[in-house]
Amino acid sequence: MHKKLLNELRLSFRIRPEGPLLIKSGQEAGSDPTLLDMNFVRIKHATLGETVYLPGSSLKGAVRSYCEKIGRTVGLEVCDPLDTEKSCGRKLERKAKVNSGPAIYKGLCPICRIFGHTVMSSHIHFSDAYPTPDPENVRKANATDERDGVAIDRISGAVAVGPFQLEVVTQGEFAATITLRNFQLWQVGLLAVALRDMSEQRVPLGFARSRGLGRVSLHYAQLEVSYPGQFLNDQADQFAGRVFGVTHFTAAEEYGFFVEEPLNLSVSAPAVSEWGRVSVTYQHDDEIRSVLKETVEPWSRYVRAARGNTP
Repeated sequence: MHKKLLNELRLSFRIRPEGPLLIKSGQEAGSDPTLLDMNFVRIKHATLGETVYLPGSSLKGAVRSYCEKIGRTVGLEVCDPLDTEKSCGRKLERKAKVNSGPAIYKGLCPICRIFGHTVMSSHIHFSDAYPTPDPENVRKANATDERDGVAIDRISGAVAVGPFQLEVVTQGEFAATITLRNFQLWQVGLLAVALRDMSEQRVPLGFARSRGLGRVSLHYAQLEVSYPGQFLNDQADQFAGRVFGVTHFTAAEEYGFFVEEPLNLSVSAPAVSEWGRVSVTYQHDDEIRSVLKETVEPWSRYVRAARGNTP
């Protein structure tokens, strides 16, 4: 499902640390006395200069791991992507006859259908999260603090390693974007649940999460749902107040899609047709949360159907 772009969801949001946050750069102090034992990852940004940031890979890893946990909790068959024998990618690689896109997609577990695996690229993209360009916010984000830590021996209870110093971010606001292409409505609902729990500080990011680091909150800035190739449609208004999954634009059987009806929303926004695509945009945090909340029902229907219950 990568040769055509049938629908696309872009969610822009702000991430705010709600306590110490550390995403390690892997650069240790060594002979440089100005560096701490564990340093926050940095990059030279075109407009912000040298700055701390949150890598998209860290965001994707945290969200994927949590989505896997949700899937197993509700009784779905979810693979372990690190299992060298039973992961989706390894099983499909051993099947020499499985070499077409539809056959590969059908063989993936629900999570790998969204986040990808070694045999199929991801349908979801997480951008790096940089400090919003307001000078005061950039200053706050880069005003890192130091935190001391030790490693405790689990047998003796004594200090095994340390003390060592950690560089943590405690302030600022970081802008990120998630893009989900050729999506089903249940996939948006699963993502909405994971992001809700992250916003409620249940899905920490980065290093030392079990020690209280990495708690964040989210503020939604914009949600755009677009349908490329629909600019010739004379009834673009049918997209206002509704969300269409990929099965509305292609046959469900070929890829083994779960058949879904369009989702009617309680929050409406006008549909705009330009530049070869119809799009609907929501720009207020409360509206976006309402839309995401309503996509949880398709996720619930998918789970019931996958478990063999009545949809």
